[in-house]
Amino acid sequence: MATIMRLIFLIAVSCFCMTVSSAIAHDKIVFYLEDEPIYTSSNNQSPGFLNEVVAALIDDLKLAPEVHYLPWIRAQYMVQKDPLGIIFPLGRTKTREEQYQWLCKVFDIPIMFISIQGRPVINSFKEARDFRGIGVIQGTPQEERLSKLNIPYVPLTGEELYSALETGYVTAIFTAQPEAVYGWKQLGNGKKLQFGEVLMTLPLWISASRQFELLAPKQWEEALDKLKASGKYEKLYQHYFNP
Repeated sequence: MATIMRLIFLIAVSCFCMTVSSAIAHDKIVFYLEDEPIYTSSNNQSPGFLNEVVAALIDDLKLAPEVHYLPWIRAQYMVQKDPLGIIFPLGRTKTREEQYQWLCKVFDIPIMFISIQGRPVINSFKEARDFRGIGVIQGTPQEERLSKLNIPYVPLTGEELYSALETGYVTAIFTAQPEAVYGWKQLGNGKKLQFGEVLMTLPLWISASRQFELLAPKQWEEALDKLKASGKYEKLYQHYFNP
């Protein structure tokens, strides 16, 4: 009898350990990000607005991320294939709607044509057709919009965009205002930007694979609400986006 009871005990302990091990494994998540200075940088001294926001969220949600920095288009492809994959910031658009699970909207950003003071101001898509050398980040809804409207553009990475504007490689850029303010400030050249009319408003989300099941979107939203209530979200926003 003692032998049978011991065997039952060992089986129970084994099952318990397997359950605990499985739970720990499920706490792992994988970030697929672009290495760019504004939102998601690999630079520990200035990791970017979204990296800092999401770090606070996953700390509250008790999650441990594995991070991969990849070219932006490849990052989008990889997260769709990984059941534990998360990507941010991702603009929520009609064409992307069924490709991802939308966990939490972080904020809305205004998008317009931006140039250096002294150059022409572009206030509409119609005006943009008369210009050559408009830079846009490849793989973004901004690029998709320019392509759909048959407006000539130069595809660039987020890291290349502002230096291309500074050197005159492009005449103007089509991007989000908060990003431009921060990215331009990092160049430290003393020149000032000028902004055209707002032509798009893009909601930026933390998104995941369609197979992602670790936490419900409501839990991510509640964690973000808690971060905003603490005042930390606003401090981070002011740090990154106010000149």
